[in-house]
Amino acid sequence: MNTRQEIIVALGGENSWIHNWSLGGCEFYGEIMDDATFGVWLSSEPISPDDYADLVAPEGFRKSGVGRSEHDAAFFLRPPGADVDGPVSSIVVDGRSFGLVARPGKPESGFTGVMVLPVYKSHRLFFASGRTLELLDTGDGFSLVPQAVESHLGRRKDPTIKRQMPNGWTSRHITLKDNLVIDLPCPARVAIFKNGDIFHGPVQLDLPT
Repeated sequence: MNTRQEIIVALGGENSWIHNWSLGGCEFYGEIMDDATFGVWLSSEPISPDDYADLVAPEGFRKSGVGRSEHDAAFFLRPPGADVDGPVSSIVVDGRSFGLVARPGKPESGFTGVMVLPVYKSHRLFFASGRTLELLDTGDGFSLVPQAVESHLGRRKDPTIKRQMPNGWTSRHITLKDNLVIDLPCPARVAIFKNGDIFHGPVQLDLPT
């Protein structure tokens, strides 16, 4: 099992940029979005779905969803749109800190049952050895890795809803023999399924299945 300090070293982020980090493991995190720039502000610490439901977004913001992280940890290298690495802006809502980590772009057309869109973020992910991950191969030599499950805005998604895969996309599972650190490209390609599953990439992983 990796210690918190070992994970921080593996991700290589600046320790003092406290709002750039997600170190709560595979717990629920919440997001709010500002109306002015559509920036996504992620809770710096885990938040339960019930606490998120009670959260009151400040003027100029709206709640944009809560979900269970599929990363063991993550680090945002810089604010969205920045040219150099640095700390993200933060806001405190109901005693909880949120950091400005991403900004979505225009969704791609031609998909049913899933929203696929670019997201401008500088996101470094950590998956611990021994984890079994589901990868979505998108038919172009690239894969998407899991970002979150059980994501929702109001009530939780019906668990009986089946994920509707786009034509040419396939799913496979890998079990990690070592810790895995991934730097997503910017913009990342994010797939948000109606059942609450979220994947992001694209990445090319030469790992055993």
